[in-house]
Amino acid sequence: MLVVDAERIFSVVRMPALIEALRAAFARGCDAPLRQIITVPGGDRERLLLSMPAFDADGSGVTKLVTIFPDNAGREMPTVHAAIVVFSAFGAPIALLDGTSLTRLRTAAASALASTYLSRADSSRLVIVGTGSLAPYMAQAHCSVRPIQRVEIWGRNEERAQATTQAVKQLLDRKVEVIVSTSLQRSLQEADIVSCATNSTTPVLPGDWVQSGTFVDLVGAYSHDMRESDDALVSRARIFVDTFEGAMAEAGDILDPIARGVITRDRVEAQLADLVNGRHPGRQSPEDILLFKSVGAAIEDLAAARLVIDSINAGLTDTRSTCR
Repeated sequence: MLVVDAERIFSVVRMPALIEALRAAFARGCDAPLRQIITVPGGDRERLLLSMPAFDADGSGVTKLVTIFPDNAGREMPTVHAAIVVFSAFGAPIALLDGTSLTRLRTAAASALASTYLSRADSSRLVIVGTGSLAPYMAQAHCSVRPIQRVEIWGRNEERAQATTQAVKQLLDRKVEVIVSTSLQRSLQEADIVSCATNSTTPVLPGDWVQSGTFVDLVGAYSHDMRESDDALVSRARIFVDTFEGAMAEAGDILDPIARGVITRDRVEAQLADLVNGRHPGRQSPEDILLFKSVGAAIEDLAAARLVIDSINAGLTDTRSTCR
């Protein structure tokens, strides 16, 4: 069995190639049952184990096991860990991949894929809200599809915001201004793209601060009781999701306002497969606020895992993504 650790995954995955692999996967489709979520005992906050399978028609596929331990933040450890097992068409496990690193990359790539349909082509100002381990890759991915000139990092903890800023700088291979945001309101009012990756249970993005024409990318809030956007933002925005099945089962940013009558289900216009296959045109006006909510989908793990294996078989090394 091939075993691929995080260092090797980062060395072989090019962000532009990963984005295109996801585009092809969503165009093609696969069999991806809704993830199973199990509560893990212990801890002061709820700890979870997620099982996420995805298979092609020939039976080949992947299963990812993910642990979410919120208490780890206080231990200066990642809250999310994962492992991905790749199976052949005969059901044999053929590879074990570090799922933590690959999840960060494919999550960011999915948001960047959505951005190619939903953000303005001239978007140059990016705001990253949140300073967790995913934040640098969100910046890297968005920079790979839009001509970003300035990246602002906002977080509640200034020290962590500074550290995230340095991490982002190391991932970008051309001159991009990367700074710590000292005012979330000002940053949002000037942003073309806002990418939010937090574990917040209360909204951190006020809709009244978001300017017309912004693309808002929400990748946190993976359960019913979590919110990153407030009601004003959801009410103003046209809403898109990674998959209807996942978002309508888990996305608090959508389910909570629907349950309270703030919006209706038909406000969710399309999923990534609709955009990729041309069933929805995506952005139609430069003035609209477009909101993309993702909760993660196993089809992304399948595409990303295959890209890693193909890249290793092709002998690729030291191919860090570039910010175009």
